[in-house]
Amino acid sequence: MRPQVKLVLPPPRLLTLDAFGTVYTPRPSVPDQYSQIYSQHFPTYRALPPARISTSFRQAYKARLQSHPNYFGGEKEWWTELIKATFTIAAADAFTEISAVQVSSLAREVFVNDLYEHFNSGQAYMLMPDITEFLDSIHSVMRIGILSNSDSRCRVVLRELGVLASEDDLTTVQRTVGDKDGRSGHGWVKRDQDVVLSCEVGAEKPDARIFEAAVENVLGSSAITEPVSPEDEPLAVAKSVRYWHVGDDVEKDVLPLVDSSNALKLQGWGAVYLKRSGDDGVSNLGGDVCLTHGGRVIEVTDLRDLTRLWDDGVDVIVE
Repeated sequence: MRPQVKLVLPPPRLLTLDAFGTVYTPRPSVPDQYSQIYSQHFPTYRALPPARISTSFRQAYKARLQSHPNYFGGEKEWWTELIKATFTIAAADAFTEISAVQVSSLAREVFVNDLYEHFNSGQAYMLMPDITEFLDSIHSVMRIGILSNSDSRCRVVLRELGVLASEDDLTTVQRTVGDKDGRSGHGWVKRDQDVVLSCEVGAEKPDARIFEAAVENVLGSSAITEPVSPEDEPLAVAKSVRYWHVGDDVEKDVLPLVDSSNALKLQGWGAVYLKRSGDDGVSNLGGDVCLTHGGRVIEVTDLRDLTRLWDDGVDVIVE
């Protein structure tokens, strides 16, 4: 067993979380939902299995990101073209054939619009299993925000899942947690402006500007940093961090805070790298908590293992 040391951190001025894959996940998967809605709109045509849609979605999504980064041209148009491309590829041009010959243009437009609007709802998603307990444990001692490359529908999803307070709950100290579908909560994120979106900032993670915007939007101030020498002990570096960002994507959520020129601009930031076991949100509660990258990254498999981090401390492995 690797040696462990106890880490107790001062509460940060701000803790931000990535949204998709960190706070919530599709229920069921995006390909499953695409396949179901396609079959509902075109019941007389051959079904498109989720596995096929998964492959075509990844291909279309990658191409769309390259040609139109950060929802350039408008988010609904962005997704409309992505949906069309996904089904064109998945059906080996059958969707285009259906569009032109067998199905009216209106029917095609209704399908694409319905699919787009379907994901403008908490009904398409579920909270990750560790989020409620984690945010319940920390929300009273630090400001919490969302920092996401998602489009503006993210706020609707967060509100319907109970993460973002609704307008009539802004003065409520505590809300009831947990209806039968898991779509109620405390409203840990208090204001719309505490949800910082790349499409509104004009910069996507890993760009430093979106992290800087989070401090300005949520706290209403510029970042405050404390100079720490690279030679300092990792525990000292971790204790100097004033803004922690939680995410599951190394390239977008971790590296910008510890590597490249971004790290020079974001000296007050650290990352919690969430390494859950699978896409379905299965976590490894009680797994090792590791302190890496000289103290600027905490690696964990379940956020509930961090609930004591700002209280009586957590045993960590320093790597």
